[in-house]
Amino acid sequence: MNKKIQCGGLIEKSNLALVEVMGFDWQPGQACGILGKFGEVGISLAYLSVGNGADGSKNMSFCLSTENLARERHILEEIKVEFSPMKLETRAPIAILTLYGPHFLEKHTLATQVFSALCVDGIDALTVCSSVNSISVVVNTLDRDRTVECLGHHFEWPE
Repeated sequence: MNKKIQCGGLIEKSNLALVEVMGFDWQPGQACGILGKFGEVGISLAYLSVGNGADGSKNMSFCLSTENLARERHILEEIKVEFSPMKLETRAPIAILTLYGPHFLEKHTLATQVFSALCVDGIDALTVCSSVNSISVVVNTLDRDRTVECLGHHFEWPE
């Protein structure tokens, strides 16, 4: 068996919703305008990923508590009207599982290893975000236990 990859730990955030804003124009301030709507009502985002669509438009995924989304659901309608995304979708409940360092920058194939492990186990990662010291995987809450087990087969963290 391959040696497990050492990491500092696994952090879990649950009771969350994933919001995906797909295919909007990237004019100056557009992303800030979308994110700012949540900040204006005091909602912190637990996760953020922004990327490019094949047609040059932008896609944004972020997570917030299901309670906050339910309370401020009108913001989604405001985003549809003001920014005209091709698609705006929410998924809940979801969980964010974050593996964190130390020394992730020195582990050149770490993201590939995480993706490969999830794919082999048939786990549908809704979105993944990586930085120099962490990799976060967003999954449906129903897949949470399988995902933790999968990651535990490939990574080792202190209890």
